[in-house]
Amino acid sequence: MSGFRAGAGALLAALALAACTVAVDGGFLGRSLPDGAQRSRTILIIYNHGFSSETAGAYRPTLPPILETARVRNPDVVVFSQLRNSNRLEAVDHAQYIAAAVETFRRDGVPIEHMILAGQSCGGWGSLQAAAFLYPRIGGVLAFAPTCHGRLPHPAEITIRRATEIHELADRVRAPGVIFLYEGDSYYDVTEWDGFETGRPGELRVERLSRGMVLQLCSQCARDSHGVVWDTKFVPAYFETRVQPLIDRVRERMRLGSAARR
Repeated sequence: MSGFRAGAGALLAALALAACTVAVDGGFLGRSLPDGAQRSRTILIIYNHGFSSETAGAYRPTLPPILETARVRNPDVVVFSQLRNSNRLEAVDHAQYIAAAVETFRRDGVPIEHMILAGQSCGGWGSLQAAAFLYPRIGGVLAFAPTCHGRLPHPAEITIRRATEIHELADRVRAPGVIFLYEGDSYYDVTEWDGFETGRPGELRVERLSRGMVLQLCSQCARDSHGVVWDTKFVPAYFETRVQPLIDRVRERMRLGSAARR
């Protein structure tokens, strides 16, 4: 267990250092951060894509339909699509980029409590790491198919490391939000997250989609469930019950904070 804690401490130090050194790239989609006092009343979603060596260096700002819906339906929500266009990234590097974005927007006047970290695959894994190790007061997390460990089957050392990392996330992360997991995903096994919510504080919940639900919601997922969030049918299934309540929770937290400062 002492080695486990030492590994967590090394990750924390690496993330904190990178937050000051990693360049932030990407773009706002739909609307940018407002000026003046309105900025402190804005909810910022920072979205991070997955990562593939085949497409590395060619990513462009984009959003899953469910996050585009969040922007359209909530005039106080701004979405920044962050790019990580390095040709090679290790698992921890994704959280470093996300931490750099958080620090950039915090300096620009957006409180951490008003930010929601969202990500697909490696972007979702990095979002969870950043929330767990650096930002316990982050407004929320939306992690879609979070993993950054390569395709199954994983060798024994990766399986053990991943189990340890999930345990550490469960122990540390306090942000509200949702982790979306899909049966039939070729990058992880849904059962790896069994017990994640048991006995832990906070409001970060796991949403497990059966294989039947995946096929109902995603016309391109016959061979692999990993990309289900990109189908428009995912929006009516989970936006009103999972994503909008998180936005409303952040907004209410903002209202209560504003009232307390008066």
